[in-house]
Amino acid sequence: MADEPNFTLTVEPITTPQATAEPTELACHVTNITRLPPGGRLGISWGDADDVILCVQSAAGSGDDRHTVASLDGRGNLLAGAEYADRLGSGVMSLTRVPPDTFKLRFLHTQEVDMGRYVCVVSAWTPSNGGDLVKTTELQSPPLTVQWQVKRPSLNVLATPLRDAPVGGATFEMSCSVDTENLEEAGYSVLVQSQDGVEGSVRTIMTLSPDGVLQPGGATDPSRRDNLVLTKSGPAEFRFRLGGVQLGDRGFYWCDITAWTRPTGGHAWTRAAGAESNKLRLHFQENGPAFSIAIQSDTSSVYPQETAKMECSLRSSGSPPKTGDLAYEVRWFFTRLRGGQTTTPVASIDRFGVLRKEPRNSSSDVSIERHDTHTYVLNIHGARDSDSGEYHCVATPWYLAASTGAWTQAGELTSSRIFLTVRFAVWESLQLPLLYGVSASVGVGLFSLVLGLVCAQCCCRNLAHTPRSRNKLMDLEMD
Repeated sequence: MADEPNFTLTVEPITTPQATAEPTELACHVTNITRLPPGGRLGISWGDADDVILCVQSAAGSGDDRHTVASLDGRGNLLAGAEYADRLGSGVMSLTRVPPDTFKLRFLHTQEVDMGRYVCVVSAWTPSNGGDLVKTTELQSPPLTVQWQVKRPSLNVLATPLRDAPVGGATFEMSCSVDTENLEEAGYSVLVQSQDGVEGSVRTIMTLSPDGVLQPGGATDPSRRDNLVLTKSGPAEFRFRLGGVQLGDRGFYWCDITAWTRPTGGHAWTRAAGAESNKLRLHFQENGPAFSIAIQSDTSSVYPQETAKMECSLRSSGSPPKTGDLAYEVRWFFTRLRGGQTTTPVASIDRFGVLRKEPRNSSSDVSIERHDTHTYVLNIHGARDSDSGEYHCVATPWYLAASTGAWTQAGELTSSRIFLTVRFAVWESLQLPLLYGVSASVGVGLFSLVLGLVCAQCCCRNLAHTPRSRNKLMDLEMD
């Protein structure tokens, strides 16, 4: 119609993206406006001007292939196409009017689906006789192509073992490093996963978000969370450590890392790429520690009333547990005859340190000293002749198995035998009797001598003494 409004459309790219996630801004300029009747709506203000439809046109160029991105009708209502409603509502896409008659379409983060040919369709609305606005003129701009060379970001994740766990209770540690392509600045989320075998179910051990929030996985035992450590050791490197490995931890471990991008000043993360690392195998054979026992004594003979000491020493090898995770139950036995088969229990101490003495036919006393975790000493106080014989110790190790986390009883150990002799001290035993005998003999002898002298002087003396004749010749004649 000759009286219909007339105008010219020009589409101009203000900001053209060169890669995915970059901003895009297109401008639709309305110029040379003529024959716009009074009351017509065209570029008067943002909300009451024109009906602008920005469309993406397919490569075939058919008008039927167009779909609406966003529109402003004659009454100023802002509408979005079905595929762009969420983006328009979240603010990552906008449609605005800039005075006098320029309409701008902005994408804050252009996606690959946004590539195509864009057209601007402008409609002029004029008032009818009834007072309503009626669309009288519609003009479409030439298409504007928005396209860039897609460089898809990619990740390559490499898992490297740092510490192997050859035995149960050891520490397993691995490092996961990320190598990126077509990705400048990104945040990473990490999933540490494992499975028992190639066909086993996948378990998530730990997770780390791009914001640095660390959480245990659903397959993690709550009692073992302190044994798990996942840290960021570099700009694109992560370390996972599992302490005190158990039999249930054996299997394959790897990292599932995802790169996320976030615009400057933005809060939402956008997934860019993801990849899994190679798998590392955690495997060890749990045979448990090996133990040995030995018995020794500083002397093999003692005198009566002395104290005899016999030491029972134990050793662990292979994969010895920690000091606090090991205890022994030690028992001592006595055999009267050398090489005898009949043994008599003497005393015992359990793994909790409780001492038990067995009834004995001897007046001597016994005790057990624990010098350290591996050394136990049997003391026989006030040894008697009845304590002479062979002694040996029997030990039962208990250790906290790192592979199961439970106390485990090892096999019983029996030491060799040592013979204890309680000497009979002949000279020491005769000293007092001889001393008493000699003393008694000397005393009796002296007493007898004194008594004899007294008797000789007192009891056997002749009181009627006849003086000897002085006349010797007379005596001889008489004889």
